[in-house]
Amino acid sequence: MKTISAIAGMTTLAFLVSLSGTLQAADVDGQIKYRQNVMKALGGHIGAADRIIRGQVPLKDQLRLHAAGAADIAAILTTLFPKDSVPPEAEFAGATVETKATEAVLEKPEAFKQAALKTKETTAAFLAAIDDGADDRTLAKAFREIGKSCKACHKDFRRK
Repeated sequence: MKTISAIAGMTTLAFLVSLSGTLQAADVDGQIKYRQNVMKALGGHIGAADRIIRGQVPLKDQLRLHAAGAADIAAILTTLFPKDSVPPEAEFAGATVETKATEAVLEKPEAFKQAALKTKETTAAFLAAIDDGADDRTLAKAFREIGKSCKACHKDFRRK
């Protein structure tokens, strides 16, 4: 009876150990997918604002909503890249989801932080311009600054 209990205990332990590796990989995959969804949401707000700024849709009353959404998301950018979700650490952690984040996120953490903070700053400035009742030309200029900050960050920290 003790042998059966010992075998059952060892089998359970082996199962739990194998499961912990699976759970860890799922957590890393979840982190990557979460980040990708948050970035898609940021891109969605910026894309929608772009259509309004260009006058392609007559929904200027919704511009602030998209500016606020982009500013809220930009405020958390630096929290979206835990070490184990960026290559090569993601691969070591067992990630199965492909990420476009580059090693530079970890290799140049201060530069990444500054790039993310620039996006935070530009989205906040765009929102402030809307709240201040800025004219269309000023809004377009503030909006272009967001695009510049996104492009600069993608250039250094995102695979094509």
